[in-house]
Amino acid sequence: MTDGASASLPFEQLSKFKNGFEREAMLANDKLLRRDAVKKGSLPPDRLGILIAAVGVKISPEEVEEIKLAVIAEREHALSVAPETVPDAESGPERITFEGFCWGLTHPDFRATLEIEETLTRFRHEGIQEYTRRLLNTDPRVRAAAVKDPPGIIVGDKQAVRSLARELHKPTHSEDMRVDLALAIGAIAEKPREASGEHAKEGQRQVKIYDSKALGALRHTLKLQPTTIYMDTRTFNNREPVDAPVEVENDLIDICRTSESMRNVKFQESIPPERESERAFLHEFRRPAVEQSDMVRTAAVLGFAGCADNDSEVVLKLLLHTAIYDPGWTVRCAALDVLRSWSDDIRKEGPTHRWGMKSRWWPELWSPWRSRDDSLENFWGVMSRVRHDPAWQVRKRAILTMAQAANLGNERVLEIVAAALEDGSSATRQAARKTLALALFGRGSYVSERKHQLLTHVQQGIPHWEAAEIASEITAGRKGGVDADLVVIEVLVKRCFNSSPTTRRAAAAAMGDVMQRAQFRGDTRAMQALLDVVRNDPEVLVQRAAVQSMWKAGIQGEERTLETLFWAATAHPEPQLRKGAVEAIERLTVPGDKAGIECLSACLEDAYAEVREAAVRALERASLEGGEEATAAAEGMLQDSSWFVRRAAARALTMIEPEGERQASVAAKVFGREDKLWYAEVQGYLTKPPLLPYLG
Repeated sequence: MTDGASASLPFEQLSKFKNGFEREAMLANDKLLRRDAVKKGSLPPDRLGILIAAVGVKISPEEVEEIKLAVIAEREHALSVAPETVPDAESGPERITFEGFCWGLTHPDFRATLEIEETLTRFRHEGIQEYTRRLLNTDPRVRAAAVKDPPGIIVGDKQAVRSLARELHKPTHSEDMRVDLALAIGAIAEKPREASGEHAKEGQRQVKIYDSKALGALRHTLKLQPTTIYMDTRTFNNREPVDAPVEVENDLIDICRTSESMRNVKFQESIPPERESERAFLHEFRRPAVEQSDMVRTAAVLGFAGCADNDSEVVLKLLLHTAIYDPGWTVRCAALDVLRSWSDDIRKEGPTHRWGMKSRWWPELWSPWRSRDDSLENFWGVMSRVRHDPAWQVRKRAILTMAQAANLGNERVLEIVAAALEDGSSATRQAARKTLALALFGRGSYVSERKHQLLTHVQQGIPHWEAAEIASEITAGRKGGVDADLVVIEVLVKRCFNSSPTTRRAAAAAMGDVMQRAQFRGDTRAMQALLDVVRNDPEVLVQRAAVQSMWKAGIQGEERTLETLFWAATAHPEPQLRKGAVEAIERLTVPGDKAGIECLSACLEDAYAEVREAAVRALERASLEGGEEATAAAEGMLQDSSWFVRRAAARALTMIEPEGERQASVAAKVFGREDKLWYAEVQGYLTKPPLLPYLG
C-alpha cells in the first residue's frame, strides 16, 4: 500500500482496528460469509461503514464511499502487479481486507486519519496543550518562536499534529494564526523514513513511512472544488518590476500579505455565448473548497517541505494539481518551489540511482509513481500548461523547475523552455536562457570532463569549435548516449527557421547568450544557422539578433563568421544592422588582421555617422600599434562632418600611433578650434582600452 501504510499506526490502534474488523466478521448474518470472512480475512465492501463505526471513527457517508472506492482500486492494482502478496486474492478486487481497511483509514486523502485518537499520558497531553496554546497566542512573536523552535517532545508526535490540524481548520482563528499553524504542522511532523524491520526483497518495493495526519491536514487545507471558474486576466494587476532579478526568492507569505494584485480580480462561473470572443482573456482555475485565504494555503504548501518528499505520490499529485488550478498565484508559486526542491530526485531514473542500491528492483507498476512513464508525462504536461500562467512569477518558477527536473537532452522539455524565450516577462526570458545554458553546459562530472577535454585540445592548437565538438563526442561516448549539447543546439536551430518572425528573433538572440554562458562558442551547427539567418532571413530584426549573437557565440579569427560579417557591414541596406556587424567584427577580428582592417576602412565611407563611428572605434582595437593602414584611415576621419566620428578618430589615433610623441602628433593633426580645445583637455585621460576576453 502506498502513502499511509498500516505500519504507521501505533500498536494500540492496530489492536483496536483488528478487534473491530474481527468483531464485524463474527457479526455477519450469513453463516457462509462469516466463515469465509474469518478464514480468508476479508469482507464485502458494503460492510466498510459498519467497520469504521466499530472502531469509533466518525466520518460522513460520502467519505466512507470515497474510502471504499479507493481501497478497491488499490487492491485491484496490487492484484495486477503481485497477486501472490494479496490476502484472499482468489475473491477478486471487490473485498475489504484488514490491511486495506487500515490503509483507507490512514490515507492522507481522507479526513478519517485526523479522527483517529490515541490514549495519551498526562505528561504528553499537557505538552501538546501547551504547544497548541503558544500557537494560539495573539502575539505573533510567540507564535513565530513556536514554529521555529518546537519542543523536542512534540516533534514527530502525530497526536500533536492532530491537535494543530483541528485548530487550523477553525475559520474563527485569525488568518496569521492559521498561517503559523500550517507552518508548525510541517515543522513538528514526523519526517519521511523507510519502514524499520526486514529490508524488502528483490521484486518488492521498500515501504516508506509518512506522517499521514500531517499530510491529511495540509491536503485538506488545499482542497479545491471540482467545478471550473474563470479569471479575467485583464483585471489581474501583476506587472513585473523593470529590474526584477531571476534568482531572488522572496517570502511568499509576506508577498501575499502585502500584494494587491488579487484585490480587484474578477472570476466568473461560466463563459456566456455572447462573451465567447473573450475566451483568450479567461484563465481556468478551481475555487477553494475549505480554506479561502491565499496566505494560509501558501503556508500549507510550504509545510509539505517538512513532512513529505519526492516519493509521496499523494503529495506530488496534489502539488501538480495546485500548480495548475489554485486561484492564488502565491500558492501556485509555493507548489512549484517545493517541486523544484525535490527535482534532483524526480529526474533520477532506475533503482540504482533512485535508492542507491543495485540489488533492489521492482515491476514498472510497483515503482515509485514519480519514475513511471505516465507520471513523467503528467509532470511535463503540467509544466507545459503552467508555462502559460497569467502570473509571471509562476511562469518563471515553472522554467526553473524544469531546469532541475529534466534529464539532459530531454527534447520535449527543451522545446517548452525555448518557447519561453518569447515570454512577455523579462525574468521568465532570463530563466529560459539560463535553463538552456545549463542544459548545454551539463551537470556534475559531465561538466568537468567535457571542460577538461575542451581545454586540452585548445592548448594543443585545435580550433575552439572543433575542440568543443571532439569533447562532446568523447563525453557522449563514455556516457553511452546522445550528447545533450546536440539536442539544445538542434532545438534552437529549428526555431531560428520557424515561420513566426517573433520565434526566429527570440531563438537567434538566445543562441549567442546561451552559448556564451555555457562556454560553448564556435559550434558548427549553431554558427551556420546564424550565418544563414543573417544572409537570408526576410526580417531585419531577426538578422540583427543573429548578428548580435555571432560575436557572443563566435570564435576570434574564424573565417566563415567574419566573411558574413564583412558582407553585412558593407552591403546590408539597414544601417543599424551594419553598425551591429561592425561591432561584431571589432570583437572577432584578430588584432592586425589585414582583411578585418580593410573591411573596417571601407565602413568609414558609410553614409550613416553611427556606422562610421563604430568603424573608427573598431579600428582602434583591430589595429596593431603603429599600423600604417589603420593610421591613415583614422586620420582621414578627423575632418568628418560628425562631431562623434571626429572624437572617435582622435582617440583611435592616440591608441594606434607609436609610443613617445603620439599625443603631440595627434594634437597637431586635429582640425578646428573646438576639436583642438577638446583634445587638449582630454588627452591626458586617453589610455589603451582594456583587452577583450579571449574568444578563441
